[in-house]
Amino acid sequence: MTCSPEISQPTFEHVKAIVVATLHIEDQADDLGPQTELYGNLPELDSLTVVKLIVALQKRFGVEIKIDEIAGDVFVTLGRLAAFVESKVRWDPLRGVGAATAPS
Repeated sequence: MTCSPEISQPTFEHVKAIVVATLHIEDQADDLGPQTELYGNLPELDSLTVVKLIVALQKRFGVEIKIDEIAGDVFVTLGRLAAFVESKVRWDPLRGVGAATAPS
């Protein structure tokens, strides 16, 4: 599975793993790709799980996600969510030098 140029494969895989674990959809993991629609397509993803997902992403990637940064289009597809996280990791000044790579 290939990601778009603005999303690194490691970041995509980490975001995917967090989505799968947070939504408890392990049985669907192999079917999830960058174009997989999230909000409105996965019944497991409601407003409460969006909050849980944001908290899990913040912890995993060591970034701060402010509520005003969360637009509906962030959760349109798994690829868009991964791109959003990638942009936070790449540009978050709290992460310092070398922040462009996903944590291991």
